[in-house]
Amino acid sequence: MIQRRVPIRMLRVAIVLVALFNILALLVMVRTTPIAFTLFMFLGQPLFLVAFLLLIGAVLADLKARQIL
Repeated sequence: MIQRRVPIRMLRVAIVLVALFNILALLVMVRTTPIAFTLFMFLGQPLFLVAFLLLIGAVLADLKARQIL
């Protein structure tokens, strides 16, 4: 039961990080200012990368729990 909760928590964190990335991207698309663009480049891209790594980790943990991997 404990192993099952870890991938769910990782997915929730990944969803929140991608939502923050999308908010920053929308801010850049709607109102492009140097500050917004800098925030997007320095915060948005790493947020998306961390979310992607969490997604891969959750998928691998789920496959390992089901003994497929």
